[in-house]
Amino acid sequence: MTGFVDFLRFCPKSDAHFKELFEGYSLAVCFISEDSTQEPISEHLNEELKFECQSCRGHLIRAESVADLQKKLRKARGFVGVMSSDAKVNREAIMRRKVDVLLDFEERSLDYASLKLAAEKDVVIEVSLSKFLRTRGFKRMVLLDETRLLLKLLLKFGTPFLLTSGAENVLELRPRKQLYSFFSFLARDAGIDYSKLLKLAEENSTKIFRRLADSNYLMDGLEIEGLTED
Repeated sequence: MTGFVDFLRFCPKSDAHFKELFEGYSLAVCFISEDSTQEPISEHLNEELKFECQSCRGHLIRAESVADLQKKLRKARGFVGVMSSDAKVNREAIMRRKVDVLLDFEERSLDYASLKLAAEKDVVIEVSLSKFLRTRGFKRMVLLDETRLLLKLLLKFGTPFLLTSGAENVLELRPRKQLYSFFSFLARDAGIDYSKLLKLAEENSTKIFRRLADSNYLMDGLEIEGLTED
């Protein structure tokens, strides 16, 4: 079973373009901070729009110090994503059992040690498109160079990663085909085997989808097949 997942920073509402924007996805994870008043996508939304995209809520932690991260993690539950511009905070987050993913944004800072550690701890590194939509000129050029190098290192170290929109609003949403085309172009431009990149992205996405949306899933390689009465 294949499932394509997108990570968001908001909870979209039903509108005429929703189905088109989520074409190709199986699950939308809406990362919302603890103090947010937003609610997850309503359960009846899928029925109204008649398409195969489920939704769930992720716990978003924004932290700019290790102490702040530790404090907020005490209250964290469920699927946890961390956003920080401090490499030390991101490294600390990787070592915390509660953290599932390091979320991407323009100012995120990661070092080689963190990427290796994420591979050992099985913490997902998000690589998003929306940061390029929010930047222009020299800043965008820097982000493109940084992302080319990041993709190379993710493949080199075998670090789990996910290609997402990382959208903060409806305007930043993109259908999966368009999203993957962008990263295919970026991979080719960096001399990366783009078919391998997309294959790994699909495998990682399916793992997350099964964990969050498959009631029979327990852990990788283990699932409930059914119970029978004697």
